[in-house]
Amino acid sequence: MDAERIGVLGVCAGGGYAVNAALTDYRIKAVTTVSAVNNGASFRRGWYGTDSDAAAVPTLQAVAQQRTAEAQGADPAYIPYVPEQPDESTPRDLVEAHDYYLTPRAQHPNAKNKQLFTKSMSRIFTFDAFHLVEDMFTAPLLIVAGSEAGSLWMSTELHSRVRSPKKLVVVDGGAHMDFYDVPKYVDHAVAEATPFFRENLAARPVEN
Repeated sequence: MDAERIGVLGVCAGGGYAVNAALTDYRIKAVTTVSAVNNGASFRRGWYGTDSDAAAVPTLQAVAQQRTAEAQGADPAYIPYVPEQPDESTPRDLVEAHDYYLTPRAQHPNAKNKQLFTKSMSRIFTFDAFHLVEDMFTAPLLIVAGSEAGSLWMSTELHSRVRSPKKLVVVDGGAHMDFYDVPKYVDHAVAEATPFFRENLAARPVEN
């Protein structure tokens, strides 16, 4: 491995984690996000980003109460990561996430769609993948997202805040989950990322 030519590509929450990793590890020389999600922001503000961060407070209060209950002997509480039974109020992307993660389309037998309520929520709600990107993110950045994705606001927010060389590609007609396994959209993301990484991770001439 060439430590001077490390690139990272992250999809969904992996996009947020990729950005966050590049904030502190400057061996990462180029970052691509696809359907990027800032996990903490999406939990605090909702999938469409329309709530305030303060909307997380009631959930964190419930977490505190559950911690007390568990300390007194109650069973641990679990919550699903994607909706187990989507309904008419469920955002399109999360309905499709259910189809992706909880059906044979991509389901894994060891993935139980469960997370500990007390441990997960307090960490997720206070996490911000884009914290300090204005001043500490220095790598070239390619952002790919679909025009129909409910998560698009996180890609546009990231693009507006980062000051390093950057490019936002909004793919017409694409929804959030389309970039997971729908060839038309996966191929589009790969077609954007390949030249981006070739340009930014090219071998540098050896200085004599």
